[in-house]
Amino acid sequence: MKIKLLVIFNLLLISSLHVMSQPAINSAAVEKVWAQYNKYKEPAITNRFMKHAQMMPLIQKHVDSKFVSRDEIGKSVRDRSINHLIAGRGKTKVMLWSQMHGDESTATMALFDMFNFLSAKDDNEGLRNLILDNLELHFVPMLNPDGAQAWKRRNDLEIDINRDARMQVTPEGRALMELAKKLQPQIGFNLHDQNYLYSSGRSKNSATISFLAPAYNYPKDMNDVRKRATQIILSMNKALQTKSPGNVAKYNDDFDPRCFGDTFQGMGISTILIESGGYYQDPEKQFIRKLNFLALLNAFESIATASYEKEDLKDYDLIPENDNSLYDLFIKNVTISKEGHEFKTYLGINRTQIRNPDNSGMTYSGRIAELGDQELMFGYDEIDATGLKFTPARIKTMTRAEWDKLSPNQELDLIKGGYLFVKWSDSKSPVGAVKNRLLSLTNNKESPVEEAGIGQSAHFLLTRDGKPVYAVVNGYKVDLGQPAKVLSNTYGY
Repeated sequence: MKIKLLVIFNLLLISSLHVMSQPAINSAAVEKVWAQYNKYKEPAITNRFMKHAQMMPLIQKHVDSKFVSRDEIGKSVRDRSINHLIAGRGKTKVMLWSQMHGDESTATMALFDMFNFLSAKDDNEGLRNLILDNLELHFVPMLNPDGAQAWKRRNDLEIDINRDARMQVTPEGRALMELAKKLQPQIGFNLHDQNYLYSSGRSKNSATISFLAPAYNYPKDMNDVRKRATQIILSMNKALQTKSPGNVAKYNDDFDPRCFGDTFQGMGISTILIESGGYYQDPEKQFIRKLNFLALLNAFESIATASYEKEDLKDYDLIPENDNSLYDLFIKNVTISKEGHEFKTYLGINRTQIRNPDNSGMTYSGRIAELGDQELMFGYDEIDATGLKFTPARIKTMTRAEWDKLSPNQELDLIKGGYLFVKWSDSKSPVGAVKNRLLSLTNNKESPVEEAGIGQSAHFLLTRDGKPVYAVVNGYKVDLGQPAKVLSNTYGY
């Protein structure tokens, strides 16, 4: 009996020594990488409009370095390659796919930052080896390359790939399903973008990152597969709350058998949806890209150490749900004169995104989206216009050469004088976006905006006793008490 006890004791001792010999990785290691993020950020990706042709050399860089192996798992409708990249030597298989909606690229950017971190040789080797020794990582960046090329949600058959899990009409959807069946990963990450006007609950906090552990049936039961996805989400949420508190939400979990996340959950793959929304003054989603990197790094660490198993499922209920409570600009208590009536009201203003002809960027057109009492609505920017009156702006006539010579300070002075539009006296001005100005252009004799109305262009002044205090230029707030600062774009009419 003593011999048996001694053997058991020795086995336990060896086991404990083995555990102790593993790298002591915790949130401090992840925090250190976060602080050094800029050295891993892929410099070739400067905005969210990367195309397949720009992505392929980045993939090849990591293939050539032997960090990843690559195989082609299919072709898009337009014959662009769908790439499967493999890294790591662990037992737990994790599959990640991004940009199944072509105009949702934030996570794709973050994946290439992650490749740079995982392939580096530096003082973060402990965390890196922990991940690569314990996980076998499978990446499918840019599942919908045709959609990315045209900067559109759907593929070139005009089908939403994420609603094609059941019928599998799309070649892109078939490629993803066949890979999942072949690999049978334990964990999957479904990486998307969502409307930037979503809020975290009914609040002014944008839903910068939203999570979902999809349901696998209509009753929305919680089995061990879905439980694991939920616990990993809770681990990521804790990390994100330290960097962007209040900006995390969760998606509605109604079951949809057409969706890949719901389907994979039912196949036994613990699937996590990550949606990248909006963040103040981050139109190119570069800070949100960094948050994606952090969320995935934290997830990899928690999966490698199984630390997510300590998370309490009840905490998932505490994450606010997405809510549509935000405007680009929200103006409260503004006095408006209209149809012979003067009244105080609220204005909600949004800036529509307009694709450049080559799908390489966006310009913006601001319009009044709502007028009236709006309880519990908020804005990325807000103006309390108590005591201020909606006032149409005037048109300044000048030559094109005079326009070209205007400095931002001179433009701001004209706005303080009641002008928001310039009409050229010697030629016709362009129609559409006007870059890096404060004033807009017009070919009309009268102001394009005479009164507040839903759908009306958002160019007007907020005045006190006839003196401008704020200007709204193409849906952007301009505080006339602040130094001049040009806008992303004004507009020509």
